[in-house]
Amino acid sequence: MRFSPACLLPLCASMMTAACRDEGITRARVPKAESAPVIAAMAPPDLERASGPKGLRWTMPSGWKEVPGTGMRLATFTPPGGIKAEGTVVALPGDSGSELENANRWRGQIGLPPTDEAGLAPARVTLKTRIGEVRVYDFLSAGEKRTRLIAAVAKTGDMTWFFKLTGEEAAANSARAGFMTILAGLAPDAAK
Repeated sequence: MRFSPACLLPLCASMMTAACRDEGITRARVPKAESAPVIAAMAPPDLERASGPKGLRWTMPSGWKEVPGTGMRLATFTPPGGIKAEGTVVALPGDSGSELENANRWRGQIGLPPTDEAGLAPARVTLKTRIGEVRVYDFLSAGEKRTRLIAAVAKTGDMTWFFKLTGEEAAANSARAGFMTILAGLAPDAAK
């Protein structure tokens, strides 16, 4: 049996009408459930605050301020004197991406194109610290109003720690020495 399109139109209309009938709209207020902070969900249980999360500690240079982080950040650093630059700390389990993947992500954050290993090498230095080697990457965006991003990667046990300083070129230049002092002073947390 063949149906013409004109014959199907009333059938479709009746099916749509039946599907869209108002079953009655109700409203209810449901209290918000108490939830743990995001950091507790993201970080292993042994990363409670002390002078830095357990497993790693650092010393703030004179005048620098540290405040607890929000979201994935474990801490936020601000340099003294109203310098408009900001440092952050994030700790993630495992490797959390290759060196080149992380470097290209940071480059993208300040508008730079991806690079390859040969292009990455001049932006990288290695610091010797009490936790071992810490790789530090320094990127400067192009253009008239340039942004500098200095990032460091440290590994302790099964955690990868990311330290980052970002700001307009002049501000980040002013804060660089203090940020490097934080990195050079990284040490194992004796409380662990």
